This record gives sequence, structure tokens and C-alpha cells, in this order.
Amino acid sequence: MIKSKVVRCFVAVEIPEAIQRLLPPIQEALRPKMGKASWTKPGNFHLTLKFLGDIRHEAIGEVSQAVQAVAETQVPFSMEIGGIGAFPNLIRPRVVWVGVKRGASAVARLAEAVDLQLVQLGYPSSFSRNEQFHAHLTLARLRSRINLKPFTTLFRKYDTIDSATLTVNEITLMRSQLHPKGAIYSPLNVMSFFPIDAIS
Repeated sequence: MIKSKVVRCFVAVEIPEAIQRLLPPIQEALRPKMGKASWTKPGNFHLTLKFLGDIRHEAIGEVSQAVQAVAETQVPFSMEIGGIGAFPNLIRPRVVWVGVKRGASAVARLAEAVDLQLVQLGYPSSFSRNEQFHAHLTLARLRSRINLKPFTTLFRKYDTIDSATLTVNEITLMRSQLHPKGAIYSPLNVMSFFPIDAIS
């Protein structure tokens, strides 16, 4: 029996190129403080709503339809990026990120809607452990132990990032291909929201 091909996927809000360009200078400012780290490549910044992992190639269609069903219930909203933080915390960080300053609750509701729809297809829930969704864009994954608390003042410089506002009006089913030089992300399907001007 031939094993079904699988595709590593996630659902995300894509980040416009103009905002993508704002983030590498922030990475450069943080780089001397981080020790060994794997930095997100320019152009690869995105906001993950749900990570699916490896799915069967033939399941892409039904997953896209499920995400489309969510998109059709949404209206565009504004989101502003700003604020530096870390998972699980600044004292023992593994991931350093830039957060969502405005629109975070709308993103969280969107993530929950996507999660609920895909749970109905048999995918595990991202909210099963009562963990609160935290909208973010990954800047770096740290490979060495470091306490980032002493750099809080530096991080506060990025509480507000000029021109880092975007309109969220679609969500994307993304493919992730892992390579030694970093992941390559490519859109499989883009699902548009219900347009505001269609509301009477």
C-alpha cells in the first residue's frame, strides 16, 4: 500500500510586505542580547491562527473549505503590531516575539472560530489546555539560556512601531517546508472575509 503524501500546514494571517520590512531592524537591535538564536527570515513573518502539522495531501480541500466557512462569517478589522515579549517568559525565554497592540481580541476570536471549525474535522483543539491565545509574530527562537529581564527598557522602545497597522481581511492556509537554511512558507489557499461594503 502506497503511503499517502503529507503536507505540513498552518492557518495564518499573512503580513504585508511594508510591515515585513519594519521587523528586521528590530531583530538587528535585539540580536546582540540574545545569544544563540534562530531568527525569522525577512518575508517569513506571519501570525499563526492554528498549526495543523502534517495533513494528508487529499485533505487540503476539506480543510480549505472549513477555513473558508469561517472567513465568510468575518468582516475586515484593523490590527496594530507592537510590543516585545517572550514565551514562556522573559526569565527563561524560548521564543521572542512582537505582539499585537490593537486588534488582539479580534484575532483571538478568529483563531477560536478556525479552531472550532477544524475540530469538527477531527483535528485536535489548540485550546484544550485552557491556554489563552496570544497573537504574535515570532522574531527568534532561542538556542541558549538567557534572562531577558535586564533588557526590558530596550523592549519598551518597540511598544509602538510606526506604520505597523494593517487591515485583516483574509486568512491563508499555508504550507511549511522545512529546510536546513530555514522554513519556506507558501500559500495553498487564501480565504477572503465578508466585505464591509456588502453589509446593508
